[in-house]
Amino acid sequence: MTYLPRSVSSTHRDRFVAMLSHREPDRVPIAFGGPSCAIHAEAHRRLLAHLGYDGGDSARVIDRILQIVEPDTRLWARFDVDVVWLIPDEGPVVWSPDGESYVDELGREFRRGGGFFNQVGSPLCRGTRDELAAYRFPDLQSDRRAAGLADRAQRLYAAGYGLAADGPWGLYEYCSTLRGPSEFFVDLALNRDYAEALAERVLEEHLMPYYSLMLAAVGPYVQMVGISDDYGSQTGLLFAPALFRQVFKPRLRRLVEHIRRLADVRIYIHSDGAVADLIPDFIEIGIDGLNPVQYTARGMEAERLKREFGRDFGFFGGGIDNEVLSYGSVEDVRRDARKQIRALAPGGGYLYATIHNIPPEAPPENVVAFFDTCLEYGVYPIQ
Repeated sequence: MTYLPRSVSSTHRDRFVAMLSHREPDRVPIAFGGPSCAIHAEAHRRLLAHLGYDGGDSARVIDRILQIVEPDTRLWARFDVDVVWLIPDEGPVVWSPDGESYVDELGREFRRGGGFFNQVGSPLCRGTRDELAAYRFPDLQSDRRAAGLADRAQRLYAAGYGLAADGPWGLYEYCSTLRGPSEFFVDLALNRDYAEALAERVLEEHLMPYYSLMLAAVGPYVQMVGISDDYGSQTGLLFAPALFRQVFKPRLRRLVEHIRRLADVRIYIHSDGAVADLIPDFIEIGIDGLNPVQYTARGMEAERLKREFGRDFGFFGGGIDNEVLSYGSVEDVRRDARKQIRALAPGGGYLYATIHNIPPEAPPENVVAFFDTCLEYGVYPIQ
């Protein structure tokens, strides 16, 4: 059965604002196209073909590494999407002659593989103080990555959409990829001064300038800003909570305070994995919600998180796990999505989306079933 957008008096933004304020709108708001809830270029092409839409090869790539694209606006209408993302263009890269690898503006090298681009080289591989002192972050004011973003924000705001702005990679993620993942873990254990010096430069010379540039363009129009950092694996945190609180939490607090000086918004953090133990820390430093609810990870059961933190802390994503979306049946998708709506939606504070970006192998009929489930079962009061 096809579920068409409902005729309601609420605008998309009304739903989003109600959700952010922990009130129940007419329906659970839907997000599609932002951090951890976008769609791979191949899945996007097949979804458009499945729905009888043409033009599947012309979508704008919003993340070169993950090969995710901005959804076609016809999909916004088909799935009654409420929240649209404002994402600056990525910086310039230097491609190899064969087009299979590139070096980005940060000096990281990536090579194509498995439908994505995988990192194969780091610019701070020696890990010396001299190397770090000589390293230069890109001048964000020198290119046009935010060109046209303000005009786009104005148009979407006038159309009644809820708007969210997505920032770059996070503090730990940048440190890890600039230095090398295993090397940075060793630095945290054995060379803490170097690790903190790198983290400080990432914060002051890249993250804060990026948010300043982005929010200068879209700050008056957005209701939510996303920050990112992956702190969890499927079974636990990547490092001890004490280390997070010593190295990352104080700098994360400064980033949150910086964003609040720039715009009147709710701030959500993206972190995959089993990060329930850090939610009290997120709340303490002023973060308003978490993306996603990776309910297959240890301690991330949606019912428990909603019960313990849901009164004032919001949840975005967690509607379906990628294993189910890619390899389950349509009914599997509908069953799991209904379960997540029942767990997370009551009382408001829940933005419906996938746990991760829709992968290339996801059957289009499963993607349609995922969104239609919210249109059917996400109506308040939740049954």
